[in-house]
Amino acid sequence: MKLRKMMMGLGALVLAVSCQLVVAQATSMPENVSGPLSKAPRGIKIDNYFKVPDESDGIANNSAKIADTDYGDQQAVQLTDANKTGGELGLIWTSDGAEMDLSQNQTASMWLYTGNEMSSSGDGMTFVMQNDPRKLGASAINTSDSANPTPATGETLGVWGDDYDNEKFTTPESLAATGIQNSWALEFDTFLNNNLPDTPDNGSAGNTAWKNYFQDLANSGNQFDVGMKGMHIASGYPGAAQSYDVVDQTFNWMDYDKFDFLHLNGTPQSASYHYAKLLHDGAIDTGNILMGRGVWQHITLNWDAAASKMTYTFDDKDPNTGAAKTGTSRTVAVNQKLLGLTEDNQKIRWGFTGTTGESFENNLVVFEQVPGLVSANATAKLTDETKNQTIDDASDEVNAGDRMHLDYNLTYTGGRESWKSIQAKLNLPSQIKFSSAQISYANGDSQTISGLDSDSVDGQTISAALNQELSSTNASATISFTGKAVAGSDSETTVAATNSSFTGANAITQATLNGFKVAKNDDAAMTLSLTGEGVDATGTLGSQKLTKPADVAVTGKITYTVGTADTNSNLTLYPTLNGTPLPTQTLSNNDAAGTFTYKLNASQLLSGQDNELTLYATDSKGHSTNDVGYTVTLSPGTRELAVGTRSTFNADNPVDMTGTAMTLQPDHNWDVTVNDTKGKGDKWTLTAAATPFISKLRDSLSAHLDYVTSDGSVSNLQAGAAKVMTHTAASDDDVLNVADDWSDTQGLLLKVNSDATQGAYYSTVTWTLGDAPA
Repeated sequence: MKLRKMMMGLGALVLAVSCQLVVAQATSMPENVSGPLSKAPRGIKIDNYFKVPDESDGIANNSAKIADTDYGDQQAVQLTDANKTGGELGLIWTSDGAEMDLSQNQTASMWLYTGNEMSSSGDGMTFVMQNDPRKLGASAINTSDSANPTPATGETLGVWGDDYDNEKFTTPESLAATGIQNSWALEFDTFLNNNLPDTPDNGSAGNTAWKNYFQDLANSGNQFDVGMKGMHIASGYPGAAQSYDVVDQTFNWMDYDKFDFLHLNGTPQSASYHYAKLLHDGAIDTGNILMGRGVWQHITLNWDAAASKMTYTFDDKDPNTGAAKTGTSRTVAVNQKLLGLTEDNQKIRWGFTGTTGESFENNLVVFEQVPGLVSANATAKLTDETKNQTIDDASDEVNAGDRMHLDYNLTYTGGRESWKSIQAKLNLPSQIKFSSAQISYANGDSQTISGLDSDSVDGQTISAALNQELSSTNASATISFTGKAVAGSDSETTVAATNSSFTGANAITQATLNGFKVAKNDDAAMTLSLTGEGVDATGTLGSQKLTKPADVAVTGKITYTVGTADTNSNLTLYPTLNGTPLPTQTLSNNDAAGTFTYKLNASQLLSGQDNELTLYATDSKGHSTNDVGYTVTLSPGTRELAVGTRSTFNADNPVDMTGTAMTLQPDHNWDVTVNDTKGKGDKWTLTAAATPFISKLRDSLSAHLDYVTSDGSVSNLQAGAAKVMTHTAASDDDVLNVADDWSDTQGLLLKVNSDATQGAYYSTVTWTLGDAPA
């Protein structure tokens, strides 16, 4: 923070009694803003959730603007960009309705550019949360003209209280009154404002000169950073007195007559003045190496709603690759009462301010995640499925031939919009030959990824557009790859870390996969071959067809072409059926060396499709075999309904009609049988409908045919089709005679009315078998 730079020049001890102390100002040629904009990282398009205040909001000459980068239009916020007499002020605030909700966890992720002059940049910028009554018109106030106060620049950074006029502030409270009210700010200060006076030399410049010097210093607005080392990051409350200290200072010296060359008869003199000091909370202060280096640097702010704490981590991503870095973090407690918030309303406007004085810089911001809009994250996880081990450190080692599984997990954690139009750019690690790739969504849907080179081991880049948005109802997506580790030319190959990006229309995030090592492990060579019927000449593929579910035995043999064979009890099979890993199986020492039988149970097979089994094996030293595949094709099975063509009521043991209502049970010649070979778990529904009972000699029978289900519900089959029952097959060959459970209270019943006439009547019952509703 710097309004102007000063240094004192004193004349000769005696001859220059009338000289004045000189104020010198240093400037440098401005950096063209097009340079850093052309090198800006990718960001999200700045939409209507931001507003650049103008004169109608009470902010005149706002230097902030929305700028384009090489990634497209409206990609960056340009707060300041040039030297301007009196300094520049840039402000940007979230628009109404786009506030941050501090009752929920929030994430802000952005890139900052803080100039390219490490020694003379000025002044800096701030991230601000504010509940100032002026809303979009909030800024620090310059009170040098009491009748017409204007927004302040310089070391205020547009947010802190203005200490330029020494007579206007005497206490921390009076200073805080000129800052943005009800606010919390995180400053990125690129100018060290710590200009304290020298101790006067007795008689060196005269009493008047020294008093003028002290007064100039008092009104310089150039002491906020006393005690800091250089460029720094820190936080505080611009509108609260607790963020400031007003320091009183008195200097004493002797004033000598100009002819008193020996300084024998001096007159004691003194001058007092006060200056303002900003109290820096959660400071990251490492001098000029931190900012102003002509590079884009990343910052992530994480708001913990439960703890009411903000954690900010600076320089936590590589600007060239986006890969995660350690960065430097601080966590500070935020007193929401100082923000004017209540338990019922914790929404707050936020934005950026930036200023320059007589030193200047480009202050630029590119957003990756905007608080409250979309909160999202991504992680990468590599698993050695052969070892059942997560690979998460560069020192972790996998063996050549190990089966690898790579997941990129994308998670939507909140926001007022869904995460839209996500484009994944995946930089896959080298030394893995990937064989499959797909995307799985939380809602159960899946998506195939194209463009995978299954022969590449050099590390390939895959681009994929997710065809679904992520939201509270579909909160995650997993991009999965399977493959096999491949050795390099050396006994051990080091695989570099990789970084992948996930760019949506309204949020951007990255995931870094750590490096690892691949051991060549070539002291043995193992081969897995299938044996038995249905196996091709290479021994790597086999097949079998089934007309109905049955157990399948797959046989094979493991042989060593190099090295000493392991015993069977040290050999392990790794089976996968239809893409799902199954429990491993250890070979038995009771079998011949290297031979095995792997059993697929009938219940594991899906009807109506090819069931793909893959196998490979490892030994006790971590050697792996090739893959073999065995296909079991199970016909879809059938579901058949068998119904007797002629069935009766009141024929087995006839009962005469007596002129009263009667209920008749079916005779024993009813047969309604369902034969289901579609497999265990198949579900079906049976319905029935009947025509009225009619006679060739008489009118229709005064009666109706009912079906009473096991739960007591009654349906008149002559009124339309009614559901009789729903059933789930209990076996792969399920047979059910529906009539077996009929009784005098359940099943098919003929209700004869009292006015019915005795005779022979006929009705047609139509039974319909179909799939059970989902």
